[in-house]
Amino acid sequence: MQFYHEPDIWLFGGIYRVLERHSDRYEVELSDEGSAFIGRLKLRSSYRERATRVNFENHYQNLELQEIIREKYSGRSFPGFENIDLSFEELESLVQNNRTDWKAALASVKGVYLISDQTTGKRYVGSAYGGHGVWSRWSEYVNTGHGGNVELRALVKDPTLEYCRKAFRFALLETRPSPTPDDIIIGRETFWKNILLTRGEHGLNRN
Repeated sequence: MQFYHEPDIWLFGGIYRVLERHSDRYEVELSDEGSAFIGRLKLRSSYRERATRVNFENHYQNLELQEIIREKYSGRSFPGFENIDLSFEELESLVQNNRTDWKAALASVKGVYLISDQTTGKRYVGSAYGGHGVWSRWSEYVNTGHGGNVELRALVKDPTLEYCRKAFRFALLETRPSPTPDDIIIGRETFWKNILLTRGEHGLNRN
């Protein structure tokens, strides 16, 4: 997979054995070969063609060893609340790997967040409050794709969540300390909905 933080760097994801070939897909299983390097081995390749599935043997000679990191990569370090800009895939990885730095930070605050749909250009403003703040709320999106929101549910029809991985990005608009009363957070959510015009034809909020 492309290691999105570093140009021309690829992260090793394993060696898979083909079990069966179909006209439109392969059935595969992960082999044990090279398993110790999954998420640790970084290779350099200047491959920039549009095809995402290529014959490995055609590119093997051009790969350069960049680095073998000490521990399996589980996501970038927490960048601060004001610098959060996450694809759905990156958020999914952080939650599934239970990244302690992200979890500690996001669970400690309530806040108002923005989900942008890169396919339609529409946006959704939501709020996070309760026991585990933003971390808990965003974990719901990782599990369901829509977090229970009506308009998002209409977009997320595929249980594999491929639409979410292709289209959704997450950002924080503002955060407040966890003792902040919930009605203040809800009020700030309304403020951002008005500012960003996320109701009706321009957005994904219904109320």
